[in-house]
Amino acid sequence: MQTTYQYPQYLYVYNSGGEAIQNETTGEWESSAAALWELWGVCREEANGSGQVIYASGGDAIVFSSLIQIPKGTPRINEMTEVLVSRTEITPAQLLSDNFIKQSLMSGLIVAKGRCLKYDFGRLHCRLWI
Repeated sequence: MQTTYQYPQYLYVYNSGGEAIQNETTGEWESSAAALWELWGVCREEANGSGQVIYASGGDAIVFSSLIQIPKGTPRINEMTEVLVSRTEITPAQLLSDNFIKQSLMSGLIVAKGRCLKYDFGRLHCRLWI
């Protein structure tokens, strides 16, 4: 996937593996599918340096950390889904390592990480707040 000047970064979405199901023999809860990170597309992250707020569906005012601009037509990301933004393309398998993510945040390779607070389909682009 190639970035553009308008969208110089990469957006990854964490798929938690679906709903848990209960094992009939042991009674333990298990994930129905493997959890993984998925490259969702290109984006542009803008830090919320001024402390602006957004209003969630319930009317609650939330101070967000980043606004992520995404090209029009990008599939919706559900609220509370974990996302991250990187400067360069990363293989999703690397993101399964918590140590890799921690080191990448410290080095600046990953510029933002958080949960989707709100997703908006705009006329010209989509927006995601974390």
